[in-house]
Order: sequence, then structure tokens, then C-alpha cells
Amino acid sequence: MNDDPLRLSDVAIGVFGADFRLRAHTGDLAGLLGLPAESVATGQDLAALLGALLAMAPVPPCSLQCRTADGRLLDLAAEALSDGGWSLAVIDVTAAHAAVEALREARETAEAGARAKSRFLATMNHELRTPLNAVIGFAETLALDAVRPGPRPDPKETEEFALHIRDAGRHLLALIDDILDLVRIDSGVYELAADTIDAGRFVAAAVQRGEAAARKAGLELTGRDETGGARLRVDERRLRRLLGHLLGNAVKFTRCGGSISVTARLDTSGDVRIDVRDTGVGMTPEDLLRVSQPFHQLDARLARRAGGAGIGLHLSRAIAEAHGGAVLLESVLGQGTTATLLLPRARVIQPSPSLQLAQESL
Repeated sequence: MNDDPLRLSDVAIGVFGADFRLRAHTGDLAGLLGLPAESVATGQDLAALLGALLAMAPVPPCSLQCRTADGRLLDLAAEALSDGGWSLAVIDVTAAHAAVEALREARETAEAGARAKSRFLATMNHELRTPLNAVIGFAETLALDAVRPGPRPDPKETEEFALHIRDAGRHLLALIDDILDLVRIDSGVYELAADTIDAGRFVAAAVQRGEAAARKAGLELTGRDETGGARLRVDERRLRRLLGHLLGNAVKFTRCGGSISVTARLDTSGDVRIDVRDTGVGMTPEDLLRVSQPFHQLDARLARRAGGAGIGLHLSRAIAEAHGGAVLLESVLGQGTTATLLLPRARVIQPSPSLQLAQESL
């Protein structure tokens, strides 16, 4: 099999006299030029043949490129012959051009991915060092206090330092878990637990865990269950992390005085939707495309101010897809963003009574 994008049928040559009238040709000259076969006959004028393609007749010798009415890309080359005549080579380079463009786009995509990974590694370096420095710093202080002569350290201060170490350690553990999950996803080895959860309680617990961060940022955080007590079969730990990432993003990108709501609901098809809706900065359509790529964040200034390693959304999508679902984003710049966790009906093991009645009536 020949994988060369240029085929013999893509090439035709016409031979013209000194008067620029066609003497003979090889190949499907009419087909390449997009003309009826009968219009390419001996004695046909060069300018007439090319009139449908070019606004002005070419002046040989010349080499140029043009497009046909049906979108094909042609290379045209007119050269002088020893007898005073002219030759016209017509080559359909549409496939070759498409192959070159595909290679260029693939290279640009690979380069963009490499740059994103480099930014991710630089960010991850900061994200890991910050809690590590906190752990080391507070631990060294506690160690010095333990051997320092004189009055014993203030118990409240000791407790505060110990809590800082605990919080930094938990943050590190969460980062490491995220990184390990990404490695498992990339390697294709990603097994889910089969836990049974109540959708309403799951949302309430997520809101409770996010209250402290929301209060610190001056935000109102609310939760609501509209599933009527639906029970789901999911990997609770991973789904908890997923919702934590979505809530964390909402807190990061919502200004003081804004609000965040978390709502669990069942759609008409029986799928479960958990919406995390904020009144934050929002995103442009271009931003939505960018953050859907692995290791990408919003613009660098906003990302630095908000913090984070830039893997939360990528990991959230992977966890949702492993459950047969998806993470969907809707956003309007300046108005806010809605991130929706969609779980398929197959994950519902006990639908709400209202949904059961609706399904029975069908």
C-alpha cells in the first residue's frame, strides 16, 4: 500500500505551442482543472483553460498555487520548451498540503503539551515545597522548644504549631494522591471501589467540608438535594475528591461577597447531576477550551493568585469518566461558572420515589 499523499492521478501536463494553444496533454487535465472533458481539446487557449481558476492569465514562465471551486489546492508551473512552446504542469497537492498541516498541528499540540507539563512541574515544585517548608519549620521550632532551658513553651502555641504541621501534611498527602491517580490513569490501571452513598448526604458533607474555606474567602456556600434520597454506587473517596476540586475552584475564582451553590438533582433520563454554581470571574469560550486540556490553567497571573497545581479539573474529568460520567463546564465571563458532575443512571441503585412514579407512568 502506498501511503504517499501524491498519486499519479493528481498530476497532469499540457503542452502548448508558441501561440499558447493546447497541442497535447497527459493525465486528467480537465478533471484537475475542474472542467468538462470536452472543454480540454486541441487548440484550446491557455488563458481560457485557466480562466475559471485565476483572475488574470499567467505569464509564463511562472509557478503559482490556486484553489478550485470545490476547494482542492493546485500547484501550477508553466515552463518554456526548446521549440518555443510551453508546458503546463498541474498537480493536485490537496492531500499533501493536508498532511503537512496535520503534522504542523501535531507538532504544535506536542509542543503545547510539553510547555504545559513544564509549567505544571514548576508549579508542583512550589506546591510541594510550601507545605514541606511549613512542616519542617514548625517541627524544628517544636524540637528547639523541647530542649530549650527555661519556662516550658505555651501549650496553646505548641498546639497551634502541631495543627499547622497536620494541615500541611494533609495537603501534601492530597497532592501526592492526585499525582499517583494521574499516573494510574495514564497507565490504564484505575480501579474503582463500589461504595453506596446517599446523594443528599454526600452533597451536605461536601458543603460542610468547604464551609471553612468559603467563610475565609467571604463567600456564601449552600447545598441542596433535589434527588429525593437517591442512593448511588460509586467510589466515595474519589468522588469526594472530585467534588472537592470543583468546590475548591469555585472558591478560588469567586470574589469576596459572592456565592456558591451545590445542587444534586435527577434529570429526566435518570442521570444524576451535581451542579457547583458560582458567581465568580467566569471564563471566555477560549478559556473553557484551554482548561479542558491536561495541566492547563487560566492566565498565569490569575493562576498564581489563586494557587493550585493545575491538575484538579483534569483529574476530576478522569474520575467522572471512570464512573461512566463526565464533568461539564458552562461559564460566562464576569458572571460565573457552573461545573456539573454527571453520573449515569446505571450508578443509581435506589432512585427517589418521585422518579420511580414518573418512570412507572411512562
